[in-house]
Amino acid sequence: MLLDGLYHENLWYRMARAYFAFFFLLAAAYFFAFFLLPEGCLKDLPIPSSALLGETGSLLSLRLKTLGYNLLVLGVIVCANHFRVRQFTFGYLPLLADTVILGLFAGSNSFSGPVSAYSLKGWLLFLRIGFLEFSAYIFACVSTTKLAMYHAERWRGQQFRKVRKLKEIALTFQERLVLAISLILLFLAAFNEWSAINPRT
Repeated sequence: MLLDGLYHENLWYRMARAYFAFFFLLAAAYFFAFFLLPEGCLKDLPIPSSALLGETGSLLSLRLKTLGYNLLVLGVIVCANHFRVRQFTFGYLPLLADTVILGLFAGSNSFSGPVSAYSLKGWLLFLRIGFLEFSAYIFACVSTTKLAMYHAERWRGQQFRKVRKLKEIALTFQERLVLAISLILLFLAAFNEWSAINPRT
């Protein structure tokens, strides 16, 4: 089953399954928006990542703001993985939400930047920015699925119980490496975003 694959003992297998699942979800959201939503219909929604594109300031400050927002999302994913219901860790929930939002915004061409999501340049920007952020969140999530400190057997009617202490949590070398790579990808994405979309001297 797909859900079992997301929690497989082998980290690389987990990562491959997560990429498959969330790229499928991303594509579904994209085509839903492309065929069923008016172009640009989501531009006025108060999405923080989209609002950052309209800000002014020094290139360094803009990059730091973008990086800060992306690190916040990554932090939410990692912290959410401390909670688990049965097998499901909550870190996949913000990842799911971010994937759907990305697909809907891209499919409806609702990003605030000057580049159309439908153009070749828009697709190349996705590879340089969106794909890096998307990958970083997946890396962070799959590498920390074993962090769960609080567990419940049912979604309703049962409180979370603490199953281990913070000092008992340990990531493997591979998991720490993948988590570090996710941070590097976010740095690269923030650098690329303002270099490509809002270039300044």
